[in-house]
Amino acid sequence: MTLPHEHVFMDLYEITMNSHLILCDPEVARYELGFFKECGGSTIVDQTVHGLGSDPEALREVARDVGINIIAGTGFYWEKFHPPWLRDMTGRDIAAMLVKDLAEGFYGTDVRAGILGEIGTHHRRISAAEERVIRACAVAQRETGVPISTHALFTRIGMEQVRLFEEAGANLDKLVIGHVDTTPDVDYHLELLRRGVWIAYDAIGQLDKQTDERRADAIVRLIGAGYRDRILLSTDVGKRGAMRSYGGTGYDHVITRFLPLLWERGISKDDTTALTVDNPRRLFSGS
Repeated sequence: MTLPHEHVFMDLYEITMNSHLILCDPEVARYELGFFKECGGSTIVDQTVHGLGSDPEALREVARDVGINIIAGTGFYWEKFHPPWLRDMTGRDIAAMLVKDLAEGFYGTDVRAGILGEIGTHHRRISAAEERVIRACAVAQRETGVPISTHALFTRIGMEQVRLFEEAGANLDKLVIGHVDTTPDVDYHLELLRRGVWIAYDAIGQLDKQTDERRADAIVRLIGAGYRDRILLSTDVGKRGAMRSYGGTGYDHVITRFLPLLWERGISKDDTTALTVDNPRRLFSGS
């Protein structure tokens, strides 16, 4: 079972002044990921990119200690979170850096990224700086063949992301538009799917954005429309309050709380295996 959009180590305090966005304790990470493994989880995709306080070597150590796989992401979030040095880089420079992260390892390590993501844009409009990153990611994807996963919160901004990625030559068959479940417009989700991309219901458990019951109802509709094999499920744990250690439901929320909602609505266990095992495998393997 794979969660394709999570965060294990992250530190956004200097930008947000919010201590809940500091995830830097390896002991807490081991404890939290242990529940995920005990419930049948095997792989986490950590989409903590440059500028968000990522720690690739700590990811490797925790994955080894817990006995799960962790895939690290590379790229850049939306412009507010861009590191200052990014503004001086050309698109070619950015692409070269991302390819190095993917093919050789993050700077100073031999830990290689396995996905471009999460690639962020503002939810109302895509800035010039964000567009430059999108175009660089398309170049890096063409060189490496890895998936791209985006941050598309609250609005239909995912359609503009698809347009720009397609214009830049990205492979839409390996493009995931993220956070679509924060926009409760299933027609929008269907429109994205008709473009040939993947969609991620990856804010499951974040009830300030939508209820899990409405998410489950939407997934029933999407499966009924024939799109079971293009949907991904995750929780986007990115703050302390989402973790069991701080009163949340943790990385096992999809397994222990959300899949039962789908089963109650008549979705089969074969279907949920497709959503949580087969789909992530196909995204990364390309088969």
